[in-house]
Amino acid sequence: MNKKDLRLIDDELQKYFGDIHENAVKVYETFETYRDLMGNLREAYQSSIASRANEIMRVFTALTTIFMPLTFITGIYGMNFDYIPGMHESFGSVILLVIMAAIGFGMFYFFRKKDWL
Repeated sequence: MNKKDLRLIDDELQKYFGDIHENAVKVYETFETYRDLMGNLREAYQSSIASRANEIMRVFTALTTIFMPLTFITGIYGMNFDYIPGMHESFGSVILLVIMAAIGFGMFYFFRKKDWL
């Protein structure tokens, strides 16, 4: 059954309904275009947010990597043992702090050179 078989609408009015149908199809296609455009914009926005989150996680990972060996050294020298190297030296703690600072700044320089910080 096609639309010519429907005799509920007068022949004079059918051309107007044809125009209405064409306009409705144009509006529908416009809505579909805008829907696709909004979907693309949403995907681009989510991609930019994910990229920013990746940058933040990279910085946090680099900072954690810098402090990990320093925490390990502090944990070893914080134990109650008598035979830890440099423990009974007069400048043992100063030497240890200098070594820890050198490790920290060295790793910071490395990550800065790699453009991770």
